[in-house]
Amino acid sequence: MAHHTIIYGHICGAFGRAGDDYYKLHELNKSIINSLPENDDSEYPWINRSMFSIPNKQGVFRDQIITFGASYKTLEYEWHIWLEKFEAILKQLYWYDATIHASFEVFGDYTYEWLMKVDQTYDNWFKEIPEPLINWEYQSDGPRTFLDRLHKKIYE
Repeated sequence: MAHHTIIYGHICGAFGRAGDDYYKLHELNKSIINSLPENDDSEYPWINRSMFSIPNKQGVFRDQIITFGASYKTLEYEWHIWLEKFEAILKQLYWYDATIHASFEVFGDYTYEWLMKVDQTYDNWFKEIPEPLINWEYQSDGPRTFLDRLHKKIYE
């Protein structure tokens, strides 16, 4: 029997210095999201471009809010893989924080958060070729994998 999972959230994109470079990081983020495949040909669970939305300049005051959402069939079996794919995207972007709300039909609702480390230097964003954020703090009230719980359910 298949179970339903709904995933939605946002990534709070960083902004540049005042002047011509103010939207530079926004444009880089947009380019990265737009480079995601329209149809993910890798193994399930898929993450593709259509799951993300990026506002234009009229929808931005300082922070660029990249929203995303999708529904999945029986995602609890591959939740750890989905998180790895999502974090691989985060490693390419310029951002302050990211939040996922996950609603698993069988296991309930959880919030997952990635936060820029307080000691993270902004200098990497302002180089001629900016460097994305690759280290962060992670916190959640949910597990990174449901495999142990699933194993228990199967053998109970």
